[in-house]
Amino acid sequence: MVFPRPSRRENFEIAFICALEVEFEALCFVVDEFWDQEENSYGKVDGDANNYRTGRIGRHNIVLLLLSQIGKVSAANAASSLHASFPRLRLAVLVGGCAAAPRSNNTDILLGDVIISTGVVQYDLGSKHPGGFVRKDSSKCNLSKPRKEVENILATLQVSTMRNKLTRRTANLLLSMQTNAAKLGYGSKYQYPGIFEDRLFEADYLHKHRGPDCSICNGSPNAVCKTALHASCEELQCQRGRLVHRKRLEERLRLCQQGDISHQDPAIWFGTFGSGDTVMRSSEGRDALASEENMIAFEMEAAGIWEELPSIVIKGAFDYGDSHKNKRWQAFASATAACATRAIVEQLAWTDRGAVTIFTQGIVYTYLAFARSGD
Repeated sequence: MVFPRPSRRENFEIAFICALEVEFEALCFVVDEFWDQEENSYGKVDGDANNYRTGRIGRHNIVLLLLSQIGKVSAANAASSLHASFPRLRLAVLVGGCAAAPRSNNTDILLGDVIISTGVVQYDLGSKHPGGFVRKDSSKCNLSKPRKEVENILATLQVSTMRNKLTRRTANLLLSMQTNAAKLGYGSKYQYPGIFEDRLFEADYLHKHRGPDCSICNGSPNAVCKTALHASCEELQCQRGRLVHRKRLEERLRLCQQGDISHQDPAIWFGTFGSGDTVMRSSEGRDALASEENMIAFEMEAAGIWEELPSIVIKGAFDYGDSHKNKRWQAFASATAACATRAIVEQLAWTDRGAVTIFTQGIVYTYLAFARSGD
């Protein structure tokens, strides 16, 4: 089926925003067609510093944006310009990776699982006191609930039948993406890193030197030198005996040993994101926020776009937000988030204003630019 090219920026209603190149690259794999392969014919408003890509997923015309910097300030500025250039956006999706809390509702969250926002809390806004940090918690400082249409979308996705459908579709898209990426020369970049690479250490087991040669790391139980911060677990010889045993990981190992590719399938989670300008690298800080604020994931851009545009955050678990974090899972988790994003967009209904009218030789042709649910 041939899909008509949209005639102007007002025909775009969905935007995708990524903070990292690895996230943006994975997202491009789930786009059916790009409208700007030869030239960017849609332009932008004067003063907009963003650089966009445009395309479609199914019958939905989409805008893609890679942020120039990480953090909520960069995201807020970019979202404001995005809204000015594409004034009829009904949904902005922040796609990429996050740090995940290890458990939710007494169930293990694993690396590569996808977490979808039901709310966002700016957890680094507050005051420092002698006794510690106190988050500012008032109606003026807290972020609002999701916009009404977004709230309705999230409610539908959390119904068990829809959630199961979303999980299956994400898994199928992931397999297809991995195959296509390999054919295009990306090798094993988006492949599942391996069950034994999914490591969760006990919360009080820090990533540091433990031999007698480092006076800083041995100075106190919580001291960590700069060299250790940038070293791998292999270099520091972090003890596997301090890993947390997890039932879901054990089940994955059993499936893998049986040759069942479903061992890589990501679970889909819904919950509150903590958003701040600091990278979460503290297992104790992570666990405290997860317990006190009911957060299940942490990232750095959502607070910047949440109030500017109707938003959903869809992110794959890069790491556990502890001192042992590394980049080993970034490509795979970016892929799972991208595939879940596509699976959700496929379920979105078109709107009346999504009609595109084209005049050719005195005849008026009207095309629907957005897909009906279930089409």
